[in-house]
Amino acid sequence: MSSTKYTAPHMMLHWLMAVAVAIQIVFADNMGAAFDAKLENIEIGTGWTTGAIFHALLGATIGVLMLWRLGLRLTTDIPPPPESASVIQTVSRATHWLFYAILIGMPIVGALAWFIPSDSLAGVHDIAGKVLLALIALHILGAIYHHFIADDKAVLRRMLPR
Repeated sequence: MSSTKYTAPHMMLHWLMAVAVAIQIVFADNMGAAFDAKLENIEIGTGWTTGAIFHALLGATIGVLMLWRLGLRLTTDIPPPPESASVIQTVSRATHWLFYAILIGMPIVGALAWFIPSDSLAGVHDIAGKVLLALIALHILGAIYHHFIADDKAVLRRMLPR
């Protein structure tokens, strides 16, 4: 592997996760409505709607893909961080590890909330979703910072094919 780029599997999983999470965010309300109906014992099948099924399947897929991504991260070399302020690198590392924790944990907590059913676990899932949105914003801002402000264009390019 080039010391300045991630491997093809790293890149593929990164962008696949970005698309999957974006889709999940757009359709999250479908599961929320189904969960509320389930808690109120409103008959809509067993609570499963097409949107809820899609959300659950995509969430499970995200969890599995993140486990794969974590395995890659732990077993393959990645490009070294840029030589910039240590505070930025600390925030970057924390953000990335929080992505792993949230994107592996959210599907588990969501499934438990559905099958138990538990309003408290659904609340944890909802809060994790809000934290995830903040992490995504921070991640994007970090890429923009490196590319346009720190003029370290290599940081963004190392996750782009070619």
